[in-house]
Amino acid sequence: MELDAKLELLADAAQYDLCATHAQKGRRFTPQKAAWAAPEADEPDRKGRPVFRVLMSSQCAWNCTYCPLRAANDLPRTALEPQELAAAFLPRYAAGAVQGLFVSTAVHGTVGEAVGRMLDGVEQLRTTHAYSGYVHVKLLPGAAASDVERAASLADRLSLNLEAPSAAHLARISPERSWHSDLVERLVWARDWQRAGALSAGLATQFVVGAAGEHDTDLLSTGSWLYRELGMRRVYFGAFRPTPGTPLAGADRTPQARVQRLQQADWMLRQYGFATGELPFDSAGDLPLHLDPKLAWALAHPERFPVELNSAAPEQLLRIPGLGPLSVERIVRLRRIHPFREPEHLRSLGTQAGRARDFVTLDGRFFGRPRAELERAYAPRPIVEQLPLF
Repeated sequence: MELDAKLELLADAAQYDLCATHAQKGRRFTPQKAAWAAPEADEPDRKGRPVFRVLMSSQCAWNCTYCPLRAANDLPRTALEPQELAAAFLPRYAAGAVQGLFVSTAVHGTVGEAVGRMLDGVEQLRTTHAYSGYVHVKLLPGAAASDVERAASLADRLSLNLEAPSAAHLARISPERSWHSDLVERLVWARDWQRAGALSAGLATQFVVGAAGEHDTDLLSTGSWLYRELGMRRVYFGAFRPTPGTPLAGADRTPQARVQRLQQADWMLRQYGFATGELPFDSAGDLPLHLDPKLAWALAHPERFPVELNSAAPEQLLRIPGLGPLSVERIVRLRRIHPFREPEHLRSLGTQAGRARDFVTLDGRFFGRPRAELERAYAPRPIVEQLPLF
């Protein structure tokens, strides 16, 4: 089979990994929709170019209930040889169409064989072709310690997708894998290599949200543990989409709004100083879909507001809806020069900062809405589900 024909078959299979998106040294790396194409970056204002995202093989020996590539599915499959990885990637890199490589694989043969072929391809890029740019390698569950070491020596970032937040949840969707020994143990090995100075772009993982019947508190509690104990750089959340030919074909699709709320809550944990127990979970352990969790937390804690913008500590400011780390830095710097006194001063900080007027005083004056009006404005309303673009 010709290389372009192989890449066309592998393109759809490569689109499900969100871990391919990240920022490194001020540059944003964005994944391509298709492995074989070279579209413009989705954020041209950042002068970003996409990462070339490719699956080494779509032939899989496993039967995960949510995965379209499961062995029981009858579909066209193909695989790249190690030398074909360079042939597919380097011309696009040389032309400036892509700025790095994300490579993954299905379980083609044994785990060791599949990972070995993938790392052979990356090693040929590094040695035979002297490629020194960005490489992200996604490992397979159960990878050998020697393969984790080899991957850490070749890649800038490693990822290994947990898919579910606990062993019990993983057993529902992938009983062939052990959450502890096949996944977490391998992440510990990768963490140790990161601590030893490898992996400049760190470690990442991904959850399939909604596939295993988990709640948001399960996902975010495990995410917090991953950041704290395993030095995880990012935890990604992908919406479960039922796929024909799988045991979960008739299950409900996960609303994209749920994924968005999880991403926002994850940001609160990583950037705003919140603890998991402070997040606004309902009685079932899920976040509200109609509000971003930071706003939901603020509405649930009227005793904490309003905050005086001109004197509050940075950690207090970070908990105000509409203010992020950059806005808080600007507020702390600018209020030394001139106090914030008018709502227009807030708007000058950015479009989201205008939301803060309902939760702050400016030089002792409150310009926000009364509590009753605020509650009406943010009352639950139907969620309009937006279908994915691909």
